Amino acid sequence: MEVTLRLYRTLFGSRAYVRSIGEGTVFFAASTIAIFAAVSYATVHASNYVADFVLSRVGPYNLRFLFVYGTFTAFVITVGLLAWRPNRVPFALKAMALFLLVRAVFVALTHMAPSPIDPQKTVPFLNSIFYGSDLFFSGHTGMPFLAALAFWHIPQWRIFYLALTAFFGSVVLLGHYHYSIDVLAALFITHGVFQISCWLFARDYALFRSSENPAVPRQKRANRKTRIPVSVPARTLEPFTLHVVGKDNPAPSDQQKTGAMNDPKT
Repeated sequence: MEVTLRLYRTLFGSRAYVRSIGEGTVFFAASTIAIFAAVSYATVHASNYVADFVLSRVGPYNLRFLFVYGTFTAFVITVGLLAWRPNRVPFALKAMALFLLVRAVFVALTHMAPSPIDPQKTVPFLNSIFYGSDLFFSGHTGMPFLAALAFWHIPQWRIFYLALTAFFGSVVLLGHYHYSIDVLAALFITHGVFQISCWLFARDYALFRSSENPAVPRQKRANRKTRIPVSVPARTLEPFTLHVVGKDNPAPSDQQKTGAMNDPKT
């Protein structure tokens, strides 16, 4: 807690940080207005629904509780992570704003009617948020994947948001809230949005990662064949000689024969 309070005092004492927070807030507000306008336009001008390879074979199931309140739960957890380390806020605001802006463009360009779902309806306010014709691409799949990419340097949160991506991708398909192409395309488009965000907001991304140490890669094990003890000197090879194995008494050499011939006694 002391670290968090110290970060708040240090960061909000910086004009650059406050300016970045202001820019991110304005950008996020403008993107929110853009996505609501795109959803309204797509809902009014929605065409007929189309056949889908996955949806024609599964569901629809009534997963409205997970679809709606699971979104709120993920939102609260993410806000808590950002509030716990305020250095994450500027990049998060700008990356989410760019995500919403890109999604608003796709929604305005592609306005198909959703696949038929169960007739049960929630309160009108939630209907206007969750059940429009903003199908391509899936925000429920893309937003947690964007968080997974942002928190990639923290293994536990990376796994959590990847699992959340798979969870919401399954929910929207089983409940027929999105077509399969909406879910698959969301992963690729979101990855592009993240890369553009890292390029456009490089300083904010560096600040985002500044409060944690990146995951240290494991050292590779040394090959047993190449292990050489340093303290033990290498042994030198001793020369060896070949010995002829034959009779019990070895044959006289040439010098011995010569000496015997020169001996006067013989």
